[in-house]
Amino acid sequence: MTWNSQSYPAIEYSLDGALSAITAQIHSLEQQQVPLADSLTRITAVPLLAVQPKPLYDQSTRDGFALSAHPLTEDGDRAVFQIIGEVAAGSRERLNLAAGEAVRIMTGAMIPSGCVRVVPFEVCTDTGESVEMPTAELHGRQLYIRFLGSEVKEGKVLVRAGTRLLPDHLLMLAENGCLELPVYRKPEVAVICTGSELVDPGAVVHPGQKISGNSVLLSALLKAQGVNCSCSVTVADEADLIEERILRVLAEKPDLIITTGGMGPGKFDLMEQVFAAVGGTVVYNRLQIRPGKFTLMGMIGRTPFFALPGPPPAVRILFYELVVHALNRLQNLRTEIGTLVSATLAHSLAVKQTGHLNLKGAVAGVVDGRLLVHPAGRMEPINAIIYLEENRLAAEYGEKVNVRLVGSLPWLAG
Repeated sequence: MTWNSQSYPAIEYSLDGALSAITAQIHSLEQQQVPLADSLTRITAVPLLAVQPKPLYDQSTRDGFALSAHPLTEDGDRAVFQIIGEVAAGSRERLNLAAGEAVRIMTGAMIPSGCVRVVPFEVCTDTGESVEMPTAELHGRQLYIRFLGSEVKEGKVLVRAGTRLLPDHLLMLAENGCLELPVYRKPEVAVICTGSELVDPGAVVHPGQKISGNSVLLSALLKAQGVNCSCSVTVADEADLIEERILRVLAEKPDLIITTGGMGPGKFDLMEQVFAAVGGTVVYNRLQIRPGKFTLMGMIGRTPFFALPGPPPAVRILFYELVVHALNRLQNLRTEIGTLVSATLAHSLAVKQTGHLNLKGAVAGVVDGRLLVHPAGRMEPINAIIYLEENRLAAEYGEKVNVRLVGSLPWLAG
């Protein structure tokens, strides 16, 4: 195999510029129909409309008595109705009430025709053949009937296009008759981790080697985003091997490729040259952020390609900052990367270099109603990223800093 060692001139962007460039390059995948049961975390391709009203019929919201318009007898402050039957939840028979009549009715049961109100059991006296209640119950506001279509009318938009479907969406869609949903196809993402020192998890590790943790990390991050990791492989730092692996992966037609390692000014940082050899077009190959100064995004034909650095902390941050944006674009997800919020530093923070925006993996939580954040330790999973402006080398305990939340936000002990 002939290898071309050509590389590219520097194309440098700020973080915002990189996101705009990704937006310009990536377009949504095709739509497909999926059953409601398989739609969790999928992205809606069109507005989803109610195909039936909710509720489907007038129904009782309490156990009690369904009453006609006028009592059988009324004596001072007491009214009496004749009981002609009972309606259970799920009964399909619709009774008819004449003047002076009532039926026992259960929560969720269909309201009889001729019924004007439901009165709860606890304010009634049931004699078996008749029911007695205060006349005041006949003149107050009707509270215990939910009328057909009062919650959702047929044709109402339940979920907007470009929404990630959550469990509550599925509940609402099921209750309103939506069984097949048009969504965007899930992206298939290939992961290639480069490094002659790397071995796959489970393999024997010899001196000078280490486990390829990025393969596990990226597979898990992709799964957490509701995306399929179609393959995850490890390749030594040899240009021919990397090129061969990229070409083999491309033959499987992934929707996006992520590589780790081989980015930088070092002798064995080969990814940019290999990218040129396989015919890639660079969108950017430098960023004004740390970590990630030497980071490449480009296109191989119609396939987006992200070449990330090797250290897992950098991979993790750049996945959230850049790759997630691309995955959202592939699925036409309208919710873009979260906006920055202000948090209070629970520990001091320092960085080694200024001149670029510094991003630090962090742990955020709520204590006594305040959002606190601290830089993540080596063994701590992150749920936030701290943004330290380009002119700052440190931030002290108690200072306000900008953060972006990338995970669930727990309540922490004070």
